[in-house]
Amino acid sequence: MHATLEYVGVALLVVALILVAQYSALVFTREVGHVMEEQLYTVAERILDKILLTPGEPPDWGWNLTSALSDFGLAAYGTRVPYDLDPDKIMRLCNLTELANPLYLNSSRLAELLALEGYGFRLEMVPFLDHRVEALENRGAPTGDVVPSSFRVAAVNQYGMGVPGANVTGIYVVVGVNETADGPRAHVAGVLVEHENTDSRGECELDFSEELEDFFSDPPPADHFLGLLIVHTNWHGFVAVDAYSSAPEGAPAGGYVIENYVVVSREVELVPSAVVVRDEVVQAIPEYESLLLVAAVELECEGGGDDPACSAVPSSYKVYRLEYVERLSSHVVLVAEWEGRYFPLVICRIPRVEVESSAAAPANVVELVRLARLFNYPYVIRLVLWREVED
Repeated sequence: MHATLEYVGVALLVVALILVAQYSALVFTREVGHVMEEQLYTVAERILDKILLTPGEPPDWGWNLTSALSDFGLAAYGTRVPYDLDPDKIMRLCNLTELANPLYLNSSRLAELLALEGYGFRLEMVPFLDHRVEALENRGAPTGDVVPSSFRVAAVNQYGMGVPGANVTGIYVVVGVNETADGPRAHVAGVLVEHENTDSRGECELDFSEELEDFFSDPPPADHFLGLLIVHTNWHGFVAVDAYSSAPEGAPAGGYVIENYVVVSREVELVPSAVVVRDEVVQAIPEYESLLLVAAVELECEGGGDDPACSAVPSSYKVYRLEYVERLSSHVVLVAEWEGRYFPLVICRIPRVEVESSAAAPANVVELVRLARLFNYPYVIRLVLWREVED
């Protein structure tokens, strides 16, 4: 009997020791995990501060295409304002699906510049407020062209969710194209304005049908008319500007603005006049008539040439030079000709950017978010970082 009790007591003691050992191991593992996560958080903070608060080397690498980039940073060169980003550097990270960026910095090059070997990462940049615009109806112009006349506009936040109660101003720009002996020329033929508030889904409709009917009843001289919508949204003091136009199906409608250079597909010809959106004026609405600036455009070279501006660009692209770009111009509108048809080619300088390494993200990741400024508009930067191999 006593032997049996001794065996039971020893067994209970062994079980208790095992439970204590398991609990200790669990606590130790959890504490080590916290330490590792804190270390990863420190690395992520250091990387994000470097990206947003330093200009890189050389500091003008965004537009200086012949320079050898040795250090990465997106801060505007010479600024004393923290989190003020350089639009040319942002454009080097943008890669449109409709037209690949010939000057694109991919994830492997970014990892090399930021010394992120052994880490996986995802870098996202999005406007704090953005828009989704859809043309609902079209109407004919006296020249035989078809222009959009009404739109559905959705104001969305950084997560793509609708923003109700936002004040939306639609500025419809009628662009005229005159075919002269010296080639086609574009000009601003008229400016129409509509105001609406977004509903509970963050949407509203902008209908310019009546205004366009009045405008086309006695239009100014032009061989072609094109329609362009500029959207200005104000939501509790947060402001966003966007531009929308439609292009013929299959047309290479993308493009990139780097300093005063415009990079487009070799398949399109640009009319030697561009419309530059003057964002200082947009922010001082209702000065609509002085909203747009017409600037000259000329072909600099075709990609692959000896010119420094073209040596880094493949031969499937053309490089044009803009006479002037407003310092705070968030959008540049070019009139392009493709297969005998004209259309407005809108280039947004506040793009949605996502650069991600190929390694799959594990469960243990760190995510940091910062609010920066691009053209005086709030711009959300999100960095997700993880170790490719957990110890």
